Amino acid sequence: MMSYELQQLKMAWLAAEEAGDKQTQVALLREHPDAQDELIDFIAAYRMSGPVGSQTAPLPLTQRAIATALERVFAPQREITAADLRDLRARQGLSLVQAARGLRLGVDVWKKFEDGVIELVSLSERQLERLARFFHVSADQFAGLLLQSQPMPTLDRRQTAQAARSSQELIPPRQSFAEAIEKSSMTKEEQEEWR
Repeated sequence: MMSYELQQLKMAWLAAEEAGDKQTQVALLREHPDAQDELIDFIAAYRMSGPVGSQTAPLPLTQRAIATALERVFAPQREITAADLRDLRARQGLSLVQAARGLRLGVDVWKKFEDGVIELVSLSERQLERLARFFHVSADQFAGLLLQSQPMPTLDRRQTAQAARSSQELIPPRQSFAEAIEKSSMTKEEQEEWR
């Protein structure tokens, strides 16, 4: 929702509050489900900053809004026991394809994340936050798991068996996120969404 529209909803809620019109306040929340989270946070902040011992008891809806807002702010961070991104995905019960689809990334790009090919420094703060939010972890936790993800060595399958046994395994070169997206099979729309 646009910030101007949200501001208009907040002003309408405040006008209804001053008029004592509880039905209008409840109707605003019901009629704008896409703005409910922001309105609930606003209402909770308004109630918390109000005078101590106000004469009217808050509505049950307001009490729930306050509880929800406080829970969002003060909820403990989830403990992660995952070793790397592959382990994080597996612990959340997602297949490689499900994770890629949920993030609107190509499977090849997400596999590069899990294989440790994508460089952490190539991610913008917004991109890192988006990836972390999908897995319900903090950006710092996601960054740490990305750093723990190591490139998977592969053998050159065109070599003879003896040469393969004697040669060192090949480690794929690191890549920037932008480069991985550009080389992926993602649609142009999906690519633009991540830029």
